[in-house]
Amino acid sequence: MTGDSSIDSHHEEVFHLTSSLDFAINSGKKTELDKIIKFLEVYVEDHFKEEELLMIKKEFEGYAHHKSEHEKFKTLVKELRISFDTNTAPTHIIFKIRKIIDTLTNHIYTVDKKIIHLVEGKNE
Repeated sequence: MTGDSSIDSHHEEVFHLTSSLDFAINSGKKTELDKIIKFLEVYVEDHFKEEELLMIKKEFEGYAHHKSEHEKFKTLVKELRISFDTNTAPTHIIFKIRKIIDTLTNHIYTVDKKIIHLVEGKNE
């Protein structure tokens, strides 16, 4: 996808979240939803930090836009955590998780795809 094995490995984990969400739904256990939320909380901090450091190092022109996209995801995940912790109905939590997964996947295929130029040593 981007050509960076670490970043691509993180992206693969996002692609598997749909299966994790299906499992959580079928199990009927809130703890399974919590596992997904915990993953997302770590992902939006660690993965985004790694991407942003690469962009800074390579002086990526699209850094400001990319970082603003990351900040939006961080806000969505924080709101998701608040909803979960305040006992919002599981169906609403499931919907929010699904929306984040879909939006993240779209981000990976559109915005993150531009990182390949950084890995290849170009800045387009």
